[in-house]
Amino acid sequence: MEFNAVVFCGDGQNLGPLTSPGESRIPKALLPVANKPLIEYVLEWCDQAPFKSVNLVTDMKNEKMIAEVITAYNSKRNLELRNSSPVKLFTSELKSTGAILNDIFPVKEEDEYEEENYIILPCDFITDVPPQVFIEVYRGNSDENMGLSVFYYNCLENIDKKVLKSNYTVYSNQENGNSVLLDMYSKDFVTIDKFLKIRTQLLWRYPTTSISTKLLDSFIFFMNGKCRTTNKNNEDIETSRSINKVKRDLARNSWKHSSGKSTIGMFALPRNAFFVRVNNLPVYMEVNRHYLKEFAKSGNRTNATKGSANIGVDCLVEEDAEIGERTTVKRSVIGKDVKIGKKCRISASVILDGVTIEDEVQLENCIIGKNVKIEYRGKLVNCNVEGSYTVGKNVNLKGETLKNLNLDELSDGGVFYEGSEDETTDESGSEGGVSEYDDEGFEEEEYEDDIFAR
Repeated sequence: MEFNAVVFCGDGQNLGPLTSPGESRIPKALLPVANKPLIEYVLEWCDQAPFKSVNLVTDMKNEKMIAEVITAYNSKRNLELRNSSPVKLFTSELKSTGAILNDIFPVKEEDEYEEENYIILPCDFITDVPPQVFIEVYRGNSDENMGLSVFYYNCLENIDKKVLKSNYTVYSNQENGNSVLLDMYSKDFVTIDKFLKIRTQLLWRYPTTSISTKLLDSFIFFMNGKCRTTNKNNEDIETSRSINKVKRDLARNSWKHSSGKSTIGMFALPRNAFFVRVNNLPVYMEVNRHYLKEFAKSGNRTNATKGSANIGVDCLVEEDAEIGERTTVKRSVIGKDVKIGKKCRISASVILDGVTIEDEVQLENCIIGKNVKIEYRGKLVNCNVEGSYTVGKNVNLKGETLKNLNLDELSDGGVFYEGSEDETTDESGSEGGVSEYDDEGFEEEEYEDDIFAR
């Protein structure tokens, strides 16, 4: 059973200011975790399978930067892997994952899809669970399942549960040991409605239904060719929508019709598995800390000294970084071409490439974007700084997000990324304000916005 992997590389709206528009912006796929681009973790995971093809999709403005990273990554792969599992980059200005998938792999006749299988992937996940585990679960599912949706539990200890935005996941455990996905609702929708509506028809069909608010959607979705041809011939399912909405509609199809329909399987990773989606700044910081702990456990002290600077064993420092005398660095990640002056104190921070830090600067629990300059005796605590920003002398700030003013963004009537969640629209209605499902409830970011848009 061969798979075509499709990796959607979105902008990373919830990772601003690091991904905010500007000369030092970083596409989400290239955001470094432990000084390695996020997309490399995904590509390395794909190479463990390996898949028939790995297809990355981005938009025009990110194409050049991502292409450079893919070229460098391909140069490290062996020739056999490059030939058997080629990595391809596509650009698209389409607005939904479903439409993009149809564009890359056009829907053909049903008999041509018997052997076609796809795995939809985000560009921001890191896991220690090999792809073979997912594939075997997919193979072992019932023949009635046209796809498999993967969920996971939070594995980060020091993370505010509110930033994870879990939702109401409705599913049923079957006698054969497999699970079936039945529906999904956002917590915001349920809060507004003040109760969770479960259809009687669903309960008649699946009397052992369970509801979880702890499961997080990985947005990894296995689908076979029959799933796509079924969508093409089913007026209830519009394939040009987000793949997550297509998945939800297929899940509802299993119980909303009087006759039995195909189902969507569900797989929840074990609680002890390491799986994260780096889709907001708190998670980004915690994942970097996770790798710092792993680095410290390995006992690798290659970068433990830089002149007379004091660098803790729980730090990752690029070889070309310059660190001045009597500077202390603890529990931090230091990127390429970073210059840190004398008598600085850096603690629990992530400093990206090209940053200049003058003498006697103090940073604690900060994320510093590319090419930032922090002048003499600046002090930042719990701050996030956009790329190319300049922090003046003797500035003392706590809990601030420092961003460059983007006149183009303001003139277009746009908003800064921090407020983008308020711009979502409600698709639960239709023309005339009537919908077959008035309780769709996907206003929240995970379900209202497409993964490619983020």
